Amino acid sequence: GKAAGMLLAYKILQNTAPEIFDRIVLPRSYFVGADVFYDFMAINHVEFINQKYKTPEQIRADYPDIQAQYAQARFPEEIADQLRDVLGELGKTPLIVRSSSLLEDSFGTSFAGKYASFFCPNQGTPKENLRDLTLAIRRTYASVYSPDALMYRRRVGLLDYDERMAILLQEVQG
Repeated sequence: GKAAGMLLAYKILQNTAPEIFDRIVLPRSYFVGADVFYDFMAINHVEFINQKYKTPEQIRADYPDIQAQYAQARFPEEIADQLRDVLGELGKTPLIVRSSSLLEDSFGTSFAGKYASFFCPNQGTPKENLRDLTLAIRRTYASVYSPDALMYRRRVGLLDYDERMAILLQEVQG
């Protein structure tokens, strides 16, 4: 949804505002598919299926532990290798790790601010940059269980829908 919206806006500006179109730059973007989220949860045993049915107080009380478990989890080695390659392509360019979930893009709902996004300066050694990037992705994954997200899903009737979290990595512009 984020990518589609960005491309739609780009095309609209191309057709309606040619005087500024040449100054618009689309950031390099990379995607980590929702299938990686499922693999990540499976190998790390960090799926909290019943979390969404708890009381708001229980959800808030449990969330720090969920965040800690996600922060300690590991990525499949082939995904870590691909992320290392992305960082190699970007060089020292800062990037933003953005959530891109199936429910975020559903018609008639706005998940703005419900899931986490993280800035990665990407100025360290390759090892440090990979560590920071994977931590940002893990923290974004954990935000599926954030109190704000779960209470919003409950309020709009989306609690029992599968929440597939993909990740959008974008170079920072400006």
